[in-house]
Amino acid sequence: MIGNDLDDVAFAGARQTGAASRDIEVVYLDSDATAREQIHEGLADHHADITVTSVATIDAALEAAASTAVSCLVLDPAGLGDIPAALVSNDRYPVVLYTDATATDSAATVFEDAETVVRKQGDRQPMFLAEKIVSVASVSADRTESALRDALSGIESRAEANEIAVLLADDGTVHWSSDSVSTFVDRLDDTRRVEGFYDTMRTALPDTPSGHRQLQRLRDAPTEPVTVRVPGSDRDQYLLRHGHELPDAAGGLTLVLLRDITETARRDARTALLDLLVEQAQDGLYTLDERGVIDFCNESFAATLGYEPDELCGEHASTVLASGELSKGQATVETLLETPEKESTTADLTFCRKDGTEREVSINYTLIHDEDGNYSGLIGVARDITEHCNREREYQEMTERLNFALEGAELGVWDWNPKTNDVTFDERWTGMLGYTRDELEPHYETWADLVHPDDLDRVEQALAELKSGETDLYQSEFRMRTKDGEWRWIRDIGKVFEWNDDEAVRAVGIHQDITEERTRQDAIERQRDELATLNGVNMLIQDLIHALGGAATRHETAETVCERIVESDLCDLAWIGERAGADDRLVPKTVAGDNGDVLDELIVSDGNDQVLCETALVTGAVQTIQDCGDPTEFKQCGAAAREQGFKSAAAIPLVQGNTVHGVLCVYADQPAAFGGRIADSFAVLGKMVGYTLAAVQNRQLLSDDTALELTFESECSDIPLVSAANAYGCRIEVVEFVDTEPTHLLYVSVDEGPPDAVSAHLCSQTEILGSRVVRADGSSGVIELQVTETVQSLLLDVGARCRTVVADDGALSITVEAPPDADSRAIRDAVSDRVPDSTLTAKQECDQADNILDAETDPRNHLTDRQEEVLRRAFLTGYYAWPRDTNAEQLAERLGIASPTLHQHLRRAHRNLIDAVFDMQR
Repeated sequence: MIGNDLDDVAFAGARQTGAASRDIEVVYLDSDATAREQIHEGLADHHADITVTSVATIDAALEAAASTAVSCLVLDPAGLGDIPAALVSNDRYPVVLYTDATATDSAATVFEDAETVVRKQGDRQPMFLAEKIVSVASVSADRTESALRDALSGIESRAEANEIAVLLADDGTVHWSSDSVSTFVDRLDDTRRVEGFYDTMRTALPDTPSGHRQLQRLRDAPTEPVTVRVPGSDRDQYLLRHGHELPDAAGGLTLVLLRDITETARRDARTALLDLLVEQAQDGLYTLDERGVIDFCNESFAATLGYEPDELCGEHASTVLASGELSKGQATVETLLETPEKESTTADLTFCRKDGTEREVSINYTLIHDEDGNYSGLIGVARDITEHCNREREYQEMTERLNFALEGAELGVWDWNPKTNDVTFDERWTGMLGYTRDELEPHYETWADLVHPDDLDRVEQALAELKSGETDLYQSEFRMRTKDGEWRWIRDIGKVFEWNDDEAVRAVGIHQDITEERTRQDAIERQRDELATLNGVNMLIQDLIHALGGAATRHETAETVCERIVESDLCDLAWIGERAGADDRLVPKTVAGDNGDVLDELIVSDGNDQVLCETALVTGAVQTIQDCGDPTEFKQCGAAAREQGFKSAAAIPLVQGNTVHGVLCVYADQPAAFGGRIADSFAVLGKMVGYTLAAVQNRQLLSDDTALELTFESECSDIPLVSAANAYGCRIEVVEFVDTEPTHLLYVSVDEGPPDAVSAHLCSQTEILGSRVVRADGSSGVIELQVTETVQSLLLDVGARCRTVVADDGALSITVEAPPDADSRAIRDAVSDRVPDSTLTAKQECDQADNILDAETDPRNHLTDRQEEVLRRAFLTGYYAWPRDTNAEQLAERLGIASPTLHQHLRRAHRNLIDAVFDMQR
């Protein structure tokens, strides 16, 4: 077993059992051909271990010295000219001058560098020369052996507990090791002496392709860092092999440092370990003493800087460092000294080559300590990274330009391996969705989970075409969910950049957030569709204006509205509903559209449309539900609506004044069909239909022979008329309603009570804006009341009118006339709105009074609204009584006009009435 007992070690080419048994390679340089032949034969005859290579020129000598393990150079400088120092000044071999020249006859440096001089004279000179050659060659070998032994002793002393050093010949023969290789490497017999390093490692490594490759790397790259795995029974052992070729003076051996990195490998991830090994795979080797002087460097390190090794040895490190870099290197050493647990570190320094150019070099520092633990120098392993740094700078500049372009365009980048489905997202990509890179797994499924379900199939089909090569460029637009749960529109563009045979293995693309663009585009499209729809609604309204003019009943009106809406292609289904039954539930009265058979499911089974319609009835405002891009929004309209393909619904109240006659519900298969101005136009349509329904009922009330008579009573003492009648024990009856804007006038007669006191009592009520007696006659009279609203105006909105309003005996009694098909509930609501605690006490059909004027011959048709108002006010206030209860000035003041204007209105009204009366008699 080889240990560290250096006395038992044999060094190749350095020491043998005796000088006579050592092979001595001699290069003999002499321009004299005769002398060359004589010495060549004489040396071989006198000494069997001497092998001679005879040359005549300096170039041939240099070539022979470079290609041969020279033991000694013998030369005669005469006739050779200038002899280069590289030939005679080196530590590889000694120089013997065999000449009859003197130092003055040739270059003095040759004589200074020569180990000895043998004069050319006599026949016995070859024998004497041979003895001299053997002598100087042996002394040189002894010096080499001694130097090598000293170096090995230093290596041995610096070897760490988990590391051994081994000297190998080219064939793997172990010439020396700092410790037993068998003990150091698992699976080896620690009692066996290791002589063949590679043969021994074959035994330790597994008999597998991987093990064979590891062994081959150890053989083929003796100086490169190589990591090998040695299988063990309990755990695998990992060894890091560093190899360094030693100078030829050391016998052409290779220094192998074998370090056990098992613990490091177990602690660190495989990737980190590989990165570490790559970082330490340097090309050059040098050592510095504690002063910073280079005391050793190999050929690679020197060549990197344009020097020969002997030119650098003995020089201070500052000689090859660029300005300012020395302090940086010293700081690195100080850091290692301050952290003894840290074995080594790496620093990038700028070196200055011999020709003045600069190179970027990465240095791995390992400190050297003496036996007392004091710092005694360092070992530096160097790698020229100039090209790498240049590429890094170019890449950085390119990356910065690319990032600037990407940032300016707000683009995110993805890199996808379609074979493994691994994806890399950059920060802009993830930032678009509100995530950081650490929050998203780098995998295809991460992207797929964020894509909108309605878009995923379409986009994956496009990606499949890219992956299969059906298309060269992939483009798609889809929605993705952000971290906050919102949906953003993304434009995605990608291309395959790498194929493995016919299989795509790398695709790169960009993401762009186009939400704002899509929003603007959708807004423009919606505006265009809205304008087209709005034009259709306006045409529908114009058409209905003409069509509803001939409607005679509520049912005919509702039927015309629904049919014309569906015929206009604005909607697929339309229906009008009204409250009915004891529970006031909403009941469809008229339906138009092919989907009418599912109406019960829409408003009963789902119940959602019922809510939409109820809200419209209660608020008197148009209610809409639309699918504007989010498929979950229209769920409010119910499953039945979605199953029919409806994407928009609207409930339009049919309003006349403060009365809602019913609700018009419409459905469309287009998203956002009833937004913005369209809803406003539908509100106009609802008011027009509500006005038509009221007008139809009013015409029926005037023209039908029969009418529906309803009587309501209330004993609420807070009603102003009831309160006044109770206070003075009188009977109060409304004799006329006059609608003025913004208030209304109410004329009431008082029987068996003081008109002045009753007027004052009524004026004290908060609901009465003003009260005055317009005519009084003892215990009776007529009082004018100014109010904000009357029950008559509310009844007119629902197609009904008051026949009588009487307060007597502590109760208020109201008789209402309406067409037979009138909405009794709407009438009841109108009365209840003005008369609290009112109840319906009677409901019957009765014949219309014969004195009702025909609508076509009524002379009031010849009056304007203002003329009729002035005449009515003049009559009710006693202007036409004699003597007059109200004069012209008082009447004009009440009307808010000047006296001349009053007389002008009266004269024109009188003339129109007289013309109408005489025209009727013709």
